[in-house]
Parts: sequence; C-alpha cells; structure tokens
Amino acid sequence: MTKLPVLEQQYLKEEHQPSNLQRAATMTELWIDPLPFQCLSKYSEDCTGVTFADVDHLELMSKKREMILEQSAMKSLVGRIQSYGQDGSTIVMRSDHYVGVGCDLRDIARLTKALEEELQIGSCLVLCTAEVSITYMEVNAADALITWAAQYDNIRFCMLEQLLPQGQGHPFAQKMMQHFTKLGTPLRCVHTYPLLQDQESRFLRAGFHSAKARTLWHFWQDQSMVALDLRLHLNEVEPFDEWEEFGLFSSHYFILEAKKSSTYPRSPEATGDNAPEGLSLERQSKIQTIRSVAADYNIVLNGLSSEAKLHRKFGAVIPFSEQTIGLHGGISDKGRVNTTIRFQDLDLEVERTSFSAPPLDVEARVCHTITALDEHRYLLAGGRTSPDNALRECWLYFSGQWKPVDKLPIPLYRHCATTVAYGTVDAGVLVFGGRTIRGAVVNKWYLWREATGWTKVFSSTEALQPRFGAAIASTSACRGVLLGGMTEAGLLCDEYWEWAISYGQTGDLRLCLNSLRGLHLAPRLGACLVWSFAGLLLIGGISTSLIPVGEEILRLSDGACGNDVGSRMLAPTPVSTVFDGDRNLLVGHAVYASGNLLLIAGGGAVCFSFGMSTSYTQNPSIHEALISVGSYWNTTIWAFGTSTRFNSKSFAPRYVAEVIAPLSSSPASQIADSRSVPSVARTANIAEEIPRVSVESAADFDNLMSLERPFVMGGLDLGSCTTEWTVHELIKKIDADRLVTVHRAQGGHMNFQMKNFDYVKKPFGEFMHEVCNGSPQYLRSLSVEKPAQEPARFYDDFPSLRDQFQLPQQLETVVRNQHSSPLRISGPVNMWLHYDVMANVLCQIVGTKVVALYPPMDAVHFKIPPGSSSSPMTVFHPDKRGSVSHDRHHTRAVLKKGDVLYIPPLWLHSTSPLDNLSVSINVFFRNLKTGYSAGRDVYGNRDLQAYENGRRDVKKLAKSMERLPRDVGSTYLVRLGEELIEKGQSFRQEPMQ
Repeated sequence: MTKLPVLEQQYLKEEHQPSNLQRAATMTELWIDPLPFQCLSKYSEDCTGVTFADVDHLELMSKKREMILEQSAMKSLVGRIQSYGQDGSTIVMRSDHYVGVGCDLRDIARLTKALEEELQIGSCLVLCTAEVSITYMEVNAADALITWAAQYDNIRFCMLEQLLPQGQGHPFAQKMMQHFTKLGTPLRCVHTYPLLQDQESRFLRAGFHSAKARTLWHFWQDQSMVALDLRLHLNEVEPFDEWEEFGLFSSHYFILEAKKSSTYPRSPEATGDNAPEGLSLERQSKIQTIRSVAADYNIVLNGLSSEAKLHRKFGAVIPFSEQTIGLHGGISDKGRVNTTIRFQDLDLEVERTSFSAPPLDVEARVCHTITALDEHRYLLAGGRTSPDNALRECWLYFSGQWKPVDKLPIPLYRHCATTVAYGTVDAGVLVFGGRTIRGAVVNKWYLWREATGWTKVFSSTEALQPRFGAAIASTSACRGVLLGGMTEAGLLCDEYWEWAISYGQTGDLRLCLNSLRGLHLAPRLGACLVWSFAGLLLIGGISTSLIPVGEEILRLSDGACGNDVGSRMLAPTPVSTVFDGDRNLLVGHAVYASGNLLLIAGGGAVCFSFGMSTSYTQNPSIHEALISVGSYWNTTIWAFGTSTRFNSKSFAPRYVAEVIAPLSSSPASQIADSRSVPSVARTANIAEEIPRVSVESAADFDNLMSLERPFVMGGLDLGSCTTEWTVHELIKKIDADRLVTVHRAQGGHMNFQMKNFDYVKKPFGEFMHEVCNGSPQYLRSLSVEKPAQEPARFYDDFPSLRDQFQLPQQLETVVRNQHSSPLRISGPVNMWLHYDVMANVLCQIVGTKVVALYPPMDAVHFKIPPGSSSSPMTVFHPDKRGSVSHDRHHTRAVLKKGDVLYIPPLWLHSTSPLDNLSVSINVFFRNLKTGYSAGRDVYGNRDLQAYENGRRDVKKLAKSMERLPRDVGSTYLVRLGEELIEKGQSFRQEPMQ
C-alpha cells in the first residue's frame, strides 16, 4: 500500500508543527509492520524526535519483539533499547524510536495509561494509522476508539477500510462480504458507515476538526500521489493486466485522513457537496451532465435473462447469426481456454445452427478481437496468453472454415477493432492501440484487408496518447469514434476522438483525428461500443468512480450510422434496463447487436485474491475452491429487443449455452499437410499477394522484419541505377570483353537438381545481346578475386557501377549485417525453387519479374533432398511467363524497377521474368545473432549449425537401430520421427517472446 507511507512521509516533513511538541506515530493492530523501519531507513533525518508506537494484542506484540531482536538490521534502526518489559506488562519493548504496546484496543483505559506514561501523548503531535483493523471491532468499540483519539489536540488519524459505494447488491460487494465472512472475520463497521460521507461525518461527530475520505481508486488516479516512474516500474516488476478488477477492488476501499489541531478551524458537518473525490471539475461536470439528462429523458430496454451456468470472461464474440452467436476463448474457471460457447435462441423455432468453432491451432487466448467484415467473414486478431506474452496470429472465417492469414505487424492484446470500407475496396478491419511485447502500450493504427494484409495507417496527430482497452466503432464506411482506454501509467483516458480514413497524396493510408471536446462523458476502460436498435450504446467497463447501475449503459447517439454522429454524441443518455434476474457485472463481458436484438453474455471478475482466476495450482480441488470464493461470474445471458416477447414477463427466452470444442489436430499421417506457417492459407491454385508497405525508417523495417513474412517496399532510393542501367550503359561500364560464367538453360526453366543447364564462359557483351534476343541464360555474379572461397560483393566486383547503386538508410540493418551482394542478370528463364538460410532483400533494377514464395514449413511438399536447399519440382509454367503451374497455395509478388522484396530465411522462392532482360541485386544479411555454421559459406545458403548437427545425430540414431530386428528398429525410428514432428509443431505454435 502506497498511501500510508506517503502520509507518513508528509507528517515527518511538515515544518509548521509546533516546535515544543514531540512527534509520535501510533499504529493500531494489523498495521503494516514494515512502515516504521522503512521510515527510519529512508527518512532518518526527518525521524529525529519521532517515536513509533505499535499497538497490538499482547501475544502478537511479544512475537514482534522477538522478530526485531533476531534481525540485526531492524534492531539497529530502532535505536538503543531501554527495556524489554516484564511478562504481562503492557509495554513489551522500549527503545529510542520504537515502543511496542501489547493492548486490546477495546480497553481504552489501559491504552491511555500506557501511552501517557511512555509518550506523554497529550504533549505530542500524533499520527494514528489503522489499516483494515478497527472495522473488525464492534461498531460501538470502534467509535469509542475514534472518540478517544479526538480528545487530544494536535492529532491526525489515517484509516484504510472497506466501503459499500453501491450497497451490498453490487456483485463485487457481495463477494467481498462473503470473503471476510468465510475467513471468520466479518466486516462490521461497513454496514453502519457504507459511504465516504458517512465515514467523514463519523470522525467529525467524534470531535475531529476535519475529515477527508477518498477511495483507493481515486487516489490511484491522482497523478500527484503516485509518481510516474513508480507507475511504470510496477509493470517491469511483474506485467499486470487485471485493471478492471483492481478498479473494482480499490473502489471498495478508502483512505480517510482526519485532523484535530488548535491551528486548524473546525469544519462544518458536511465536508463537501458530495462530488466524487479525486475527480477534476471537468470530470465532475461530465457526470452531473449525464445525471441531469437522465432526469429529463430516460431510455428503457426491456430484456429477459437466461441461466447459462457457464463461466467465461474476456472472450470475443463470433456473430454467426441473429439466433446463434459464439463466445470464443477467454478465461473460464479452468484458466485460459480455446473452446467456444454457442448461445442459441430456441424460441424462434429455427433449426439448430451449425457453425465451425476456431480450430485447435488457434491457441487459447484472452483479450483478442473478432470483427465481422460482412455477414460471412470474421477476422480473429491477436490476444495474449500471459500479460507479457502478446500474440500476433490472425485467422479468417469464411465459408464455414477458419484459415490462418497475415499476422499482426506487432503482437497485440487489449486493442480495439472495427470494420471500415474506403472507396470501392473490400471491407477491412481497423485496429488501434493495445498492449504489445512486455506489456508496452502503443498508439499505432493498422488496417487489414484480405487482398493486401496488414497496412500501417499514419495518423494526422501525435496527440493521441498510447492506450489499451479503448472502445471504437465505425459511424460510416470510413469514419468512426474512439473512446476511453488506459495509459501505460494506469491512468484512465478522458479524451474522445472522431476519426476518418483516407488516402494521402503519396498513396499511403492516412487517418485524420478530431477531438470531441464537448462530449460529457466520464472515461471508461473495457467498455463495449456497439450500434443497436437503440442507437450507439456504450456498455459496461470501469470508470473513475464505480459506475451507478443506471449509467452502466449509455446511449451516445440515436438513429443510424452517418457522418454527423460525432455532433450527435455530445449529450450521452443513460439507458435503464428492465429484466428478471440478478445484476450482472459488466466487466470482461461480450456484446452482440444485430437487427432488433441486443445480447450481453459472459463477464465477471476476480475479487479476492487477484490472479486466482487462472490455474496456478496443480490441485484441481484447491483451485476450484479458490475460484468459488474469490471470483464473481456472470451466469446469466441478458437479451434485449423490441419484439413483444421482451415485454412479457410470462414469456422467457430459452437462450441455451453449449461449449463447442475446437477440432482436433490431424492424425500423424496428415501432420505434414498441416505444417504451413499459420499466415498462409492452404487452398489450391490461390495466390496471396505479398503486401506492399511504406518504410520510412530503419525502425519500420526492423519491425516489419520481425513478422517473419515477405513484404515489398516501394519508393526507396536505390540510386541512379534504375534510370541509367540501360543495356548499352551496362556493357560500357562492365566491359564488353569481360569474361563471365553464365547458366545456359535447355528450355524456359532451370532445375538445379536435374542440372538441365550448362556453365558457360563468354564475354559479357555477347551474353547481354543474346539474352536481349530471348536466349534462356542467367548470370549470378561471383567474387572476382576468389570465386570459390569468398562471397560475391557488388561494390568490390563491379567498381564501375558502385556509385550508381545504394542501399537506403531504411535498410541500415541490412548494411550493418551484410554477407554478400551478387548481381543477377537474367534472360527469359525461370529460376529453380530454393531457399536461402540468410535473410535477403531483392532489389529489382531493370525489367519486371514474378516471385512465387512458400513458407518454410512447406518444404516437406517439394521433395528437397536432405542437406540440400533446392527443390527438383517446377512451380512456374515453362511456356507461360509468370504463370504458376503448381497447385499449392503460394504468396506472390510482381516486382518492377525500384521495388525491393524482403525474403525471410528459409522461405522457398522461385522467379520468372516477364521481360527478356531482368537485372537485380540480392543483398544477403545475417539476421540471427548466433547459430550460423562455422567455416566457408560462399552463397549464404549453408544450413544452420543446429540442422547440420541434427543430421549427424540422425545418422547415429539410425546406426544404433541397425543392431535391432528390422521391424523393431523401424518402429522406434518412426516413433522418434513423430516426436520430432510434434516438437516442430509446438515450435510453430509458440508465440515469439
């Protein structure tokens, strides 16, 4: 707890104290024991003349004394020990800075006698602190203790206790009261003093001159009380993602500071106008505006509840139909899950809808998004396992099947997503913000479209601070609103924005932001923003104060989508709900709205203690016991609608919930067919276009490279080569008579395994004229000095051309880690399918070529011999330039002059020029810090050391099995092979760190 040490430090440092008074800090039972020792250690200069008095039951106080005496560090801090106290004595220990008092706080006479004799408390400036201690006492005894403290002048009382801001009916309050009752320590005072103003009046009536109470949540939101560096450091100690639970928890605890002194005038009975403490005047006015509107006009939603009896929170809705929705993933009472709950309305007398749940390959996750592109397609994006393990994988649902598609540019969870459509292009998913690696918070915008994959969207302003847990909704095809969220420092965002997407002058997607400064709305975290039959609704979440039940659902705009929605949002209207059943806790919930139906399902929170909603214990019975005590789960489904059945209490909808398990993995005989990289769909004869991206900095390139996917960069400055390298200029610069070794093919395709080409030496000028006339030849430059020993380096091998080609500053990583840079000149001939162990960038300078690429895990389909990197199979049609004949799904790029293609390590690729002459430069570079094989690697495609070692181990294994009977050895080798395949699959499924 931070608040008590802060007040203690302020007390120690105050300069306006009466100079003739000594200072005493009195701690009641169950107080934070380390605090006096922290103060004596950190603020020793301010502790001069200060005595810490620790009051606890006699038996416990005796144990504390023994602990202090056994710990030399603690013993040295309390100063010279004057006495240890006799058996049964109230004073169990006395030193220069510390007094241990063994006394029951209900025995006021004994307490007074001890403090008067030891400290002359009436002549001291006193700070009393009580952390969740006197609330367990009978109310009369606790009030008597407060009244006793108020008899002294120059005294302060700091108390931390529970409160019931919305009574015992609030779901969190129910769990809180049950928790302490089951522990055998029921909360007593909270029933008599449930609200902040009740506690303030309690101390004023006792005789204190002033009393101010704030919830811990208000205290946390006060930036002056918790330093920014401390806030950020908390996430470094342990990534935290239970902010809704923390908000609920700290909204039910308060800190009260009461004062009595001759230098302070007595406050009136009412200490304020009952405005929520800790809020700025602007935020208070927003809340008051909402409540004043509610008094004039209130929307009522008629609803009915169905008992689901299923625990699920922080999942994502799959909107299959108005009658059937799915709730995928999230947290259940068993921990993170990858199952899907199907909710179906059986009253509509329709056939039971069948749908395909996300498959087993979709790792169990929470805080992800599923966004409808249209009524047939949904995109699942991101999520997390643990708070420091964000995910990038994305999946597309279409025609009854889920297929993996392009990964997010960066791992994300707690992002927000909505559907957009700009111009005539297909609908896309716009994603903003969220948390990424190690819990860092971002403010980036990305757009996914099926044709282009993920594209970065550049914002017109940097004023939008990074946030997670915000709410977003589209208000037209390319416009929308963004509300709330939380910063990396754990502060709620009270900024509200209207956004619009368009194309900039350079063809890049741009996003324009306008602040909705007139919107009277308190900030929210974890709310859902949806269009429904009742308008644009903001549902649930947490705010700067505990959200009243009548304001959990707000209508921000009436009517339908449109460009004028922003202007219609300036006066949010509370929405009342009328239904039978218990109140749900609108945290971690999911919302579905379509037509005349609004459905709220799932949700809940861990109340006591944090973190027990996931399976940390190996004993299921213990785990379930902890969950049953510590968590509140929404077990009912809320359904609201406009039909007559929602107005009849005698007619209850039968929304049934059923858990749908993901499909099992394919059997061992089909494992090879399921090992493609997740971002590549496995549909025959379909080419996925490699995305074109705008790279403005080296950091952009590094971020894109981390996705392990190919991408094409346009608009980079490669030098004058793209305009000056004509046939005549190249012959002149390189020298027509220079001998070069070229591949001379027998047809339109070269095959490295079959060697259907010859190596021929000829003058460069002759080679150029022949390829321009349609000869199927290919030049891959080698080192001039040591072709068999050193890799090709363009700047050394072609000094006459070096001033005309350059790698731009965006490719700084390539330059810094460069291995080789061969010049490639090709006639109309297709290059064989192969992979390179090193990453490389292919810079197209003259002509146009098609590049077909396949992910590393597809190598098993192309019959690549062990120890080789080239396939004997042909993927391009030998007679049709650029046409892929192989039936396996592939990614494809058409490179024109000036384009640069990034090819990740081990991605198989083959090229087919569309012109008679194609000129390009490959730059290979090391993107791994370790792992490369030692020794010579002229072409940059020698397999990694681990693979080479593994092949040697395979030979040893096979040799060891030769001594066994043939069927036994064969069986064991096959089983070992299956283990390796399974391990390879687990590597693919594990997210990047």
